[in-house]
Amino acid sequence: MHLNSFCLKKALWVGLSVLLGVTSINTHAVTLNFSATIVQGTCSLSLDKSVLPLGSVNQASLISGTLVNLQPFTLTADNCNGATGGSLQPVITVAGAGSLQDGKWLFRSSDSDVGGAGVILVQSATQPIYASTEVKSGDYFPLAAVGQAPVNKVLPFFAGVSCGGSTGCATLKPGQLTANVNFVFAYR
Repeated sequence: MHLNSFCLKKALWVGLSVLLGVTSINTHAVTLNFSATIVQGTCSLSLDKSVLPLGSVNQASLISGTLVNLQPFTLTADNCNGATGGSLQPVITVAGAGSLQDGKWLFRSSDSDVGGAGVILVQSATQPIYASTEVKSGDYFPLAAVGQAPVNKVLPFFAGVSCGGSTGCATLKPGQLTANVNFVFAYR
């Protein structure tokens, strides 16, 4: 009787081993990969106008050192959120085609056929003069200090037509002037 119980136990262990071996052969593994991007924060940007018509400009009114047909617009950064820390600063960057002409940045798209004229952009709540510091492509406006969360902000601007100084105005010719300026939330 003792032999039967020993054989029975041995047979049970062999059977379980085979069963477990077969089961592990049929088992398949699947992998779930995770990815995420951790950002410091963001803001929604909006303009009070999507198109800013600067009207018809009489060529005779475009003289060296002047801004004509000035029009205001407002850029708003709101719904800002984020965390403090880090070594970057939340900003709004400015980008747009144009060129430096007589020491002033004039925004002008490549499809413009006007000669010597462009759009000067000034960040100001009051109507600027030609001597005011203009906004250039690549400029930025901070929304908080380095390592701080961005805060809501309203930025008033003026845009006007100019031919710059004497060199640019000497090349002035009539035509269609277009300019595109992009405002982008970024960290720098």
